[in-house]
Amino acid sequence: MKKKLLAIIVLILIATLSVAGCTVGVRSTSSPTPTPTTAPTVTTPTPAVDYSSILTKQNEGGAGIMERPYTKSTSERGNDVYKGVGRNATLPGSHSVTLVIELTKLETEAKQVYDKAVNDKVSEGYTVDSVSIAKYKANNPGTIDAWMGTYGMNVFVCSYYDYYSVHGWAVQQQSFSMT
Repeated sequence: MKKKLLAIIVLILIATLSVAGCTVGVRSTSSPTPTPTTAPTVTTPTPAVDYSSILTKQNEGGAGIMERPYTKSTSERGNDVYKGVGRNATLPGSHSVTLVIELTKLETEAKQVYDKAVNDKVSEGYTVDSVSIAKYKANNPGTIDAWMGTYGMNVFVCSYYDYYSVHGWAVQQQSFSMT
């Protein structure tokens, strides 16, 4: 009985080692079957996406006209930034507006970028326009937060939101002068 149990344990051990790729004292008379080798996995970098033309087309819809289409660059934080210049085509004498959109991966980062932009403008002397902020938020319900301020004839608007078109968060800045 002990010999049978020992023999079964040895067979299980040999089978286990064979499955693992090792054989102990077992000689095979058949020629070895070559094991297929898999090619090493090569990761190709994902090409950078450029949303310039999409953003330009979105701003040209309706009353918008792009005087300078969006172009892509990179912020000091490593985020994609798109900058263009547009205006309202239906308003005679409308002002050119510089449009800057920085894309972030997380809402917390978008909030930080937004806060910095607003704080920078406040330190430059811009004063908040609460009435315009309320109107902006009412007209842009997907906006998480928005700030609008003026400094003399200069106007600055900043907002951030979940930008479903690019699967990320966006901080949008608009600035223009009423001169």
